[in-house]
Amino acid sequence: MRNKLVIRNGIVFVVIAILCVVAGRDFLRMHKPDPINTSNQGISEIVMLSEYSPGLKGTAADTEVYILKGEKPGGSFLLLGGTHPNEIAGMLNAVSYIENARVESGTLYIIPRANNSGYTHTSPLWGMMDIFDFQLPDGSVREFRVGTRLANPIHQWPDPNYYNGNSGRELKHDEVAEVRNLNRNHPGNANGTLIEKVNYGIFNLINTEKIDILYDAHEAGPEFLRVNYLIAHERAMPIGSMAVMDTNLEGHPFAIDLSGATSYGLSHRALGDNTEALATLFETLNPAQGSSRTKMSRELLLGGFDKNYVEITNRGLLSSGELTTEGSSINKRTASHMVMSSALMNAFSESNPDKPIKVSNMPSYDDFITKGLENILKPINN
Repeated sequence: MRNKLVIRNGIVFVVIAILCVVAGRDFLRMHKPDPINTSNQGISEIVMLSEYSPGLKGTAADTEVYILKGEKPGGSFLLLGGTHPNEIAGMLNAVSYIENARVESGTLYIIPRANNSGYTHTSPLWGMMDIFDFQLPDGSVREFRVGTRLANPIHQWPDPNYYNGNSGRELKHDEVAEVRNLNRNHPGNANGTLIEKVNYGIFNLINTEKIDILYDAHEAGPEFLRVNYLIAHERAMPIGSMAVMDTNLEGHPFAIDLSGATSYGLSHRALGDNTEALATLFETLNPAQGSSRTKMSRELLLGGFDKNYVEITNRGLLSSGELTTEGSSINKRTASHMVMSSALMNAFSESNPDKPIKVSNMPSYDDFITKGLENILKPINN
């Protein structure tokens, strides 16, 4: 009897050990940055955000800034991806620029993983995938982490019972976790919380490099009222309106709205108020973020199809994020970010001919749709 008990306990121990190893490998994978192909000769320099916010140095929130300078002078454009890591199209748009773009005039500053800490965990109880991938034509696989919209609590702890930082936004009751939200704490604080140090780095980069336009790439669930909207600070409205009109003429159903005067801590408001940059934010439709979605799957995350939202759309219950059987694929969402960011550069250049921002070698909208990201992303050479 004793031997049977020892054997049974031994088997249980082995099973638990195997599960711990498997779970541990998955956990550690989330803390390893996704590699980006840096063979693009258009990349001039890669620096860390801690150069603009020294308090980030050596922390899990420090992140890369890719700089692409043109041969000719011009304006400067800051593109943020990964402000909310689970809004994956913004990050993929940033990576597509890094791996393909040639800047002929002006300078691009690209931060693909703005909230780097947020990539190291996922949202509890949401059943979100932690990794997705693309198989490239050469047979290699590009993997990317999903993450979540807030910095990891192991990197910034504890959430306070009440907080009112430099953003002017009060955080209390069920909002206190927003202290780890990059898009609630602009313009940041060099000596504040970890995420405020990230905010400060972006703020200081904008001022130091004299950024002309800021583009903050986001996604939202179908319930959100501003899906496929450009949100623009009042100083950015003329350029933003030109860009949206141009995309409409090309057949893209984008719209524009004015940044709310009380949108405290959000990039389009706080960075527009506290820097000279023309601050904008764009949202694409990602049904994986909706509260009425079905079970998480690759088809939902990347294919952008969800039967619940098709039914809700058919019943006329959505005012903005309508979803048909065609879905809202990752290729379409990334292409939309590319189109909108490019239109802003063109509109700025037309309005400021002495400070042009001209970028070439980027795939077209149709390239994203017909070829897919697997033919736009570059292989990683280990």
